[in-house]
Amino acid sequence: MIIILMLLAMLHTGLATIAGYEKLENNFLKKLGLSQRPVVEKDLEIPSATMELYNSMSNATSTHIPIPGLHTTSANTAKTYYNKGSPINSKSKRYRLQFDIDSIPEKEQFKAAEVRFSMLYDNVTQNEEFIHVVIQDIIQPGIKGVSKPVLRIIDSKSINMSKVSKSESFDVTPFIERLLKNKFKDNNGLLVQCIKFSGSQINLLNVFDFMSPEKALLLVYTDDGTSEKSSLEQMMQRSKRSVAQLGGSQKKTKKKICQRYSMYVDFKEVGFSDWIKAPPGYEAFYCHGKCSFPLASHINASNHAVMQTLMHTFNPSLVPLTCCVPTKQSSQTLLYLDTDGKLVVKNYPDMSVDECGCR
Repeated sequence: MIIILMLLAMLHTGLATIAGYEKLENNFLKKLGLSQRPVVEKDLEIPSATMELYNSMSNATSTHIPIPGLHTTSANTAKTYYNKGSPINSKSKRYRLQFDIDSIPEKEQFKAAEVRFSMLYDNVTQNEEFIHVVIQDIIQPGIKGVSKPVLRIIDSKSINMSKVSKSESFDVTPFIERLLKNKFKDNNGLLVQCIKFSGSQINLLNVFDFMSPEKALLLVYTDDGTSEKSSLEQMMQRSKRSVAQLGGSQKKTKKKICQRYSMYVDFKEVGFSDWIKAPPGYEAFYCHGKCSFPLASHINASNHAVMQTLMHTFNPSLVPLTCCVPTKQSSQTLLYLDTDGKLVVKNYPDMSVDECGCR
């Protein structure tokens, strides 16, 4: 009987631990704006354009997305959409891009959008020094033999084919703005056309890689309202890893003082690595230590903390000691899959501790 009771107690403890973990996971997902844990395909391939965007955001001095030429302003989120257009053959002079975007979350404010194409180079295109690429919004599809499509040019660019570039970007912000007004009811896609300076058209497969869905992407930039600018000083503070902060060779007496300690979050270890694709983990740090009287100047204590510590020395039973807490934090960029299976690059504020103090 005693053994059975012990087993039941162990089972209850295990279930409570599982329930506690699930609660923590749900809270974390909620913080990321996800309603449930994403389901991930095993053979998922991350497009190079999405990874390049993640790298640029990770190295930025702000939580905002730095995209030259685009008015991303306060955007802190970028979502990737794959091209679902019709099959293309080697004789195609025009190509219809189709992206399965049907909404933008109500809490997010749309800022900008672009399409990125992977470039191809062969003898045909290299002999043409320049080509002109036109992107058109299909306002209304045409009916064969009855009417022509209603099109609107939203971006164009002259490309020097003698200079190799991995990809080309086109601003399609007006396309998404039109869809937003109509609640995405008239998403007829975009039309791509390449024209020589002589006026004749070029086969698209000689210029762009439209055969693979991940080679033609729509990137939509939004602001969820949580972004705050981080100064260059804050970002530099984050990169500092002094011995005193990490607690590597500190004296035992100093370990008791309020300070910052290393805390590496490994996403594989906590079970998030299947849907968080980058980074594999990050240094979050934590604050720990006493806020004893007298408070040292480097502890970064507030005026209130100084007075509370002073009062504690006179009446410890009535006034508690101040707490060692983060006083400055910085953002962390994550590349992950959302519940719709879309790749998202996002900057989240207050993910890493830069400084600790008594409060």
